[in-house]
Amino acid sequence: MNIKISENIKRLRKTKKITQEGLAEIFNVTPAAVSKWENNETYPDITLLFPLSHFFGVSIDELMGYDYMLIEEEIKKVKKEIYNAWFFNNDWNKAKELAIAARSAYPNDYEIMINYLFFTTGGVADNDPKVLVKNEKEIIKVCDLILEGCDVENYRLEAINYKAKVLYAKGDEQSALELLNNFPSFYHTSGQKIEQLYQKGTKEYYNQLTSNLYELVSFVGNKLGKYISYDDKLSNEEKIDKVTKLVKLYDSIKGDKDYDILVKVIKDAVKEVMHRSKLIGFSNQEIRTLEDINNEINR
Repeated sequence: MNIKISENIKRLRKTKKITQEGLAEIFNVTPAAVSKWENNETYPDITLLFPLSHFFGVSIDELMGYDYMLIEEEIKKVKKEIYNAWFFNNDWNKAKELAIAARSAYPNDYEIMINYLFFTTGGVADNDPKVLVKNEKEIIKVCDLILEGCDVENYRLEAINYKAKVLYAKGDEQSALELLNNFPSFYHTSGQKIEQLYQKGTKEYYNQLTSNLYELVSFVGNKLGKYISYDDKLSNEEKIDKVTKLVKLYDSIKGDKDYDILVKVIKDAVKEVMHRSKLIGFSNQEIRTLEDINNEINR
C-alpha cells in the first residue's frame, strides 16, 4: 500500500496556484516543511490532515491517496502470491518473506495476520520452541489483535492455537492444554451442526452430508499420508512400497464410482507423502519416484 500524500499535496497546491511559501504561511509552518512534505521526506502532522483536506476541497482519504478498491485488490494479490509460493512452488522462504511484508503493509487484515503467524512460527506442527520463544512478544500481540477484533471463528481458534504453542514452548504445558481443551470436537464442528439443522431425506441435508463427508475424507487422506511418512519403523524404501500398494488399490477401483471416496483418500495420502518427502530425508531419486507416482494417479 502506497501513501501518496506528498505527490497529492504538490499536485493540489499547483492546481490552487499557490506557492510553497504561500501554503506554509496559511498553515503556520516553514516553507522547508512544505518542501519536505512534497519530496516525501516527512509527512504533515496528523492534526493538519483535516485542515489540509478542507483547504484543497478533498477528503482525507483522497489527500492520503487511499483507494480502498485498489487496496483490496492489492491485498487479494499478495494473498494469492503467498499461497502460490508455498502450495504450488513449495518455496517456504519466499512465502514467509511475502507474509512478513504483507503484515507490515496491511496490518489490519486478519487473514494476513494468520499467514504471518503460520510462517513466523514455522507452520501448524513441529514448531521450533526457540523460534516461538524468540518471537513470543510479536506472536502474542498478533494473536491478541485477532481475539480482540476479529469475529471469524476459524481465525480466533488459530490465534488460541498459536498462543498455546508459545506457552508449551516456554514449558507451561498445562496452560497450553487448558486453552486447547476448549476446542470443539468433530461432532461440534459447524459442518456437523449445519447437517443436523436439516431434516434427513431433504436435498439440503444430503448436500451438507456430502460436503462433510468429503471434508472428512480429505482429512483422513492427509492423516494417512503423515502416518506413512513418520512411521519410524519403516525405511524410506518400505514407505514407498506402502505408497505403491495404495496405487495398486487405486488402479483397481479408479473407474468405479462406488469407490470415489476411497479413491480420494488414496490420492490425498500419496500427495501428502510426496509433500513430506524432503522433510523426512528422502533421496532425490526417491522423491522423483514419488513425484512420478503422484503424477500418474492425478492424470
